[in-house]
Amino acid sequence: MSVSSLSARSSTESMRSNLSTLTAPDSLAPAVTGPMVWKGSMLLPNEYVIQLTGSELEDIRAAIVYFAMKNRKPRNLSAIDKSAFPLRSELAKKLSKASYEVHHGRGVAVVRGLRELRLNDDESTICFVGICSYVCPHRGTDSYANQTLSHVRDATRDPVPYGAENIGLAGSKIPSAMDYHSDRFAGDVLALHVRNDGGATDGGEQYLSSFWTIYNELLESDPGVLETMAAANWPFELKQQDNDPYVEFGPTLFFSKGRPICQLVKAPLVGSPRIPRSSDMPGLSGEQLHAIEAVQDMAKRFGTKLDRQTGDIQFVNNLSIMHARAAYGNNPGPSSRHLLRMFLRDPENEWEKPASFRNKFDDPFVPGRRQDIPVLDTDPRRKISGRDSHG
Repeated sequence: MSVSSLSARSSTESMRSNLSTLTAPDSLAPAVTGPMVWKGSMLLPNEYVIQLTGSELEDIRAAIVYFAMKNRKPRNLSAIDKSAFPLRSELAKKLSKASYEVHHGRGVAVVRGLRELRLNDDESTICFVGICSYVCPHRGTDSYANQTLSHVRDATRDPVPYGAENIGLAGSKIPSAMDYHSDRFAGDVLALHVRNDGGATDGGEQYLSSFWTIYNELLESDPGVLETMAAANWPFELKQQDNDPYVEFGPTLFFSKGRPICQLVKAPLVGSPRIPRSSDMPGLSGEQLHAIEAVQDMAKRFGTKLDRQTGDIQFVNNLSIMHARAAYGNNPGPSSRHLLRMFLRDPENEWEKPASFRNKFDDPFVPGRRQDIPVLDTDPRRKISGRDSHG
């Protein structure tokens, strides 16, 4: 029986018997260089924000209308691609540069200006999916929740549907702060469309930190942390919709052609505020707890706040850039903060993945899998996004 198919009850026994075959690599990759190695104020908004012009916004509006007219309700939003959302070649090239920046530049790009279009929910979703098809044309599908697009908002005040009383809310549905993380096996690029930033006093600020900078610092000061991360004995708790959770062992640090790839997310390792970890799951070792703390400390030290405006579409390298969020909901009444989220891949710029885990990185992009792209978030409990409990 493979470790990925273990039940919770057999987790601890299997951990003891399998650790001898799950070891760290013989050596760590040398320090990395390039524009993705940055600290704090080195990441400047005027270098990663792509401002749309008035004529480009009208071009995007025309593409939205084109798709809407060709696809009457109920719309098949999974049909959106470049041909269904036509843009002029100059704008198409401008958007494709965002992918290059995310994969080979600083690791982050922000498309700005869409707020001026004053789009409704339907139009905004069409716009988000359409623009993303020019940046990273492949959309990930969550194999657990069958979702391609999910809504990041506070659902704690929503009525609880009958039969969903014992289903917890994922991190994307609660206003709590989130530590620095990379979403495990979710996709190469995290894309977020800021429908509403909640206002200047509501909180929810977003933060980014270069894992490549963290890697270089740890390689010099505490390489044991990196060795711990690279060992394939981290006990991830994976949820199932109609069965008990199970444990899957694996590393939180990978290497491919000298590139360190971070996939460290705390929720499936220690639980989250609304989805606690099963008591049957094996706990983390002292070395693993130290590694999490060390990475968090450095991420905070070298991180920076992402420049954000309502209407932005943010693209973040999910393999090399860690992201975090402050708590929100500071204003009286329900928070209006609302983001749309997808995980993407660009076959022209994608990084090669380590062969032994290639299937895990590829799983969200299995051809032919149904894409669920909801315009409204009507079932935030049953449609939990993330078997691996990303944020």
